[in-house]
Amino acid sequence: MHRLFLLRAYGDFVILLQALLESPQKNKYSLIASKHLQPLYQELALVIDLTSIQIQFIDFGITNTQLSLFTNKHLLSINTLNELKQIKNFVKQNPNTQGTDYIEQDKRIGFFNAISGLSFNSIISTEPVYTSYAKFFDIQDICKELQKEEGQLAENNKLNAKKVLLFPDTRQAKKNIPSSLNYKLENEIAAKGYTLEIAYFKQVPDIANTINDMSTSKNNKVVYDNFKTLIQLIQDAELILGADSLPIHLAYLLKKPHYILYPNGYPQLFMTPYAQINNRFGTFDHYNFSFL
Repeated sequence: MHRLFLLRAYGDFVILLQALLESPQKNKYSLIASKHLQPLYQELALVIDLTSIQIQFIDFGITNTQLSLFTNKHLLSINTLNELKQIKNFVKQNPNTQGTDYIEQDKRIGFFNAISGLSFNSIISTEPVYTSYAKFFDIQDICKELQKEEGQLAENNKLNAKKVLLFPDTRQAKKNIPSSLNYKLENEIAAKGYTLEIAYFKQVPDIANTINDMSTSKNNKVVYDNFKTLIQLIQDAELILGADSLPIHLAYLLKKPHYILYPNGYPQLFMTPYAQINNRFGTFDHYNFSFL
């Protein structure tokens, strides 16, 4: 059996889960996931069926949302060596004699193998992430799957109030949707008969409070600080609008309509198939909500 070591951020984890759930060959793979991903998995297991997935969570000492080797900020920290040492010890104690060990992306895989002394392969290289997973997991007819999901998404629309939920912030500040654009989006969406709520992680930024002084809705901001609340917010909204980050990929996994906003000129390698096929994406300067 092949083993997939999941050592990256929460959004990467959700993308892989979604692809594996659609795979006709999921019984060929077992997941070795970093312990930091377990709380998200536990909450997802309460709302979708994950029983077909073979997974175990291992504490590799990852405390910065993903393996330190994969970050620029923590690359040269002692954590990098400690985390790789624990992965190496796990593989030595649990050798894979019947398959191949993989990590998700090829970023720094040379350093990963050289420092750890292991021989991992990678799944994703230069192609878009969802495309790479579809090929790897032998998901043959992604269009057929999306047509089936489109019906489920339309049904979801009928069940909820006309509420759009915006997630403007991400792990990478350069992808954050500017507060000035949030205000503009609120007015445009209100003109279509929808209400816009803006969801922030842990706290509302000071600049957002300043912009809010101009807003027609003074109480349209919500804060979440755990995965249970995040998932519930997504389920309760009719449309998820946001930067390319965890909430968007959760929306796709949970079969919720969504629209992705990218910084001008920013790579779109993590675009969901739903957004791509239905043209549900745009940039900070150019977007289209005519489907509302």
